[in-house]
Amino acid sequence: MIQFLSCDWGTSSFRLRLVRVEDMRIIGELVSEMGVQLANRSYLEAGGELARNVFFRKLVKEAVRSLEHKLQVHLAETMIICSGMASSSIGIDELAYAELPFPTNGSKMNIHFYGPSEEMDHPLFLLSGVKSDSDVMRGEETQLIGIILQRADFSGAGVFVFPGTHSKHIMIKDFLITDFQTYMTGEVFRLMSRSSILSKSVSEGEEITPDSERAFESGVRMGARNNLLGNLFQVRTNDLFGKLTRNDNFHFLSGLLIGNEVCNLGTDAGSAVYLCAEGALHFWYAKAMEILDVKAEVLSPQEVRQAVVYGQFEIVNDTINHEKSIFLGSF
Repeated sequence: MIQFLSCDWGTSSFRLRLVRVEDMRIIGELVSEMGVQLANRSYLEAGGELARNVFFRKLVKEAVRSLEHKLQVHLAETMIICSGMASSSIGIDELAYAELPFPTNGSKMNIHFYGPSEEMDHPLFLLSGVKSDSDVMRGEETQLIGIILQRADFSGAGVFVFPGTHSKHIMIKDFLITDFQTYMTGEVFRLMSRSSILSKSVSEGEEITPDSERAFESGVRMGARNNLLGNLFQVRTNDLFGKLTRNDNFHFLSGLLIGNEVCNLGTDAGSAVYLCAEGALHFWYAKAMEILDVKAEVLSPQEVRQAVVYGQFEIVNDTINHEKSIFLGSF
């Protein structure tokens, strides 16, 4: 069985998956909160005893060993493909961004190859990100490529929405990424709900209730009016005046921020909109789009979950060996 390891290393999360090439099935995975930001902090605290790329690859090797133990398999020398913030200035190595327009087969991606070494007995391909004149992304472009690979009926044009810490709206025309916009929705929500004065007025409950959904809808509609800085303080007064419980207020705050982001699709989208989300964000973004009457195709969480492994494999296979399989060529 031919397989590879997919490493999706984001700012605040780390995900390592064992993938069977034949059908791109994820055999097993290891997920942790050891994002690039936290890993970089550990590197700095270590005082530079090891070169950056050596330190980070040792972290990957440790994760591989944990995955081996979890799945009871032997993965020595299995190829690793790594995308996301791992190719940033605080990751394994900083790779130059590819530039727009960027083809959705990934053929313009910048790639760095590390052969097996004493630190790690796995060959590793590190993928870059993409930049425009005013914005950057690392990871979402790889997911996008994987999404499109799974959609044989894609016309070559549309807006793809990837919610997250830094949400991305990616514009596609003629199978080229022509532009994209970052929205700091997730990060601002984390700051507001955990570190600001508003944190005293919200709390996250375990269940979604009809009241919390109504509070979210109210937040979405208010956020779409684009007076965000003025409306944010209403989270405080909702609590002070007893208008909402702190759990419902949590969802009101979420709605404010997501609504403020989603309302921009009215101007971004000259064609089809595709929502690409997993977990709770899948539900809340789909609901916000419904509330604001944004006509979107909502991809299944499974399709989104598989996207990065499809994208990583396509980029490396196409860029390194073109028509050959990467497993048939020499590195």
